[in-house]
Amino acid sequence: MTTHFSTGVTNVKGKQLGTSLFSGIKQPLITGGTSPQEFAYQNDFVTYNASDWQTVTSTGGSDYQLADYAHGWLRQGDGAPAAGEIQGVADYECWQYSSTKLWYFETKIAVTDVSEANLWIGFAQNGYADSDTLPTDGIGFSHLQDTTTIQFVSRKNGAGVSFDMKDSAAGDTYTFEDSSIATQSATVLAQPSNPVRLGFLFQPAGTEKNQTAVQYKLFLDGKCIGTQAATTVPDDVEIGLNMMIAHKGTTGNDLNIDYVQSVQQR
Repeated sequence: MTTHFSTGVTNVKGKQLGTSLFSGIKQPLITGGTSPQEFAYQNDFVTYNASDWQTVTSTGGSDYQLADYAHGWLRQGDGAPAAGEIQGVADYECWQYSSTKLWYFETKIAVTDVSEANLWIGFAQNGYADSDTLPTDGIGFSHLQDTTTIQFVSRKNGAGVSFDMKDSAAGDTYTFEDSSIATQSATVLAQPSNPVRLGFLFQPAGTEKNQTAVQYKLFLDGKCIGTQAATTVPDDVEIGLNMMIAHKGTTGNDLNIDYVQSVQQR
């Protein structure tokens, strides 16, 4: 059937050809469309102020944490780090897991040298300060040195579940690739190459038909690539947004974060 709609007619929520992760959220945030209302935070990193964060970890003599590149990226790293050096920012513990409330999170990241980096981006307990190891309590994404994989992790009291992110729902384990900064031209933005969008949607039991248990839906580049049962969750501690790189050795490396967005039902 011919229509006047460029992508046909669908009953799926969301903008045309847009991501499905935030399709249930209406703009503006905070006073948006879910019931009850949302608690929301988003940062596009057009500026960086250390005073905005509860904790700034900066253990190198020549490291940097700044807003950089086209459209704003949080750039954390060191051109000549010491082995085990860490850069990171941690927000205040304003988030709590609730089995009864939807929770959306998405970020977009790129890393100069994947094999040399230990990364954490997500939510963690107060005092978490070294992404060489996983947080005791947290929900988020981890990448470990000498691998090309990214794991979704949900932990409580030092134990938890993990999910290897895939390139599609029926595809292979996602391969995280090294990034470089494109040379600016009339048609090219000076931004990190090979970025990846990572997201989770926590769903209370009964969110979907025949869903009898709490679960996470996991997203890569806007596509739902799997589901993880929420069997181990940090339900007895406040957690804060945390974005961190720990260097394996002395190779220069940056963790670049384009944006973060987190929305939870009030």
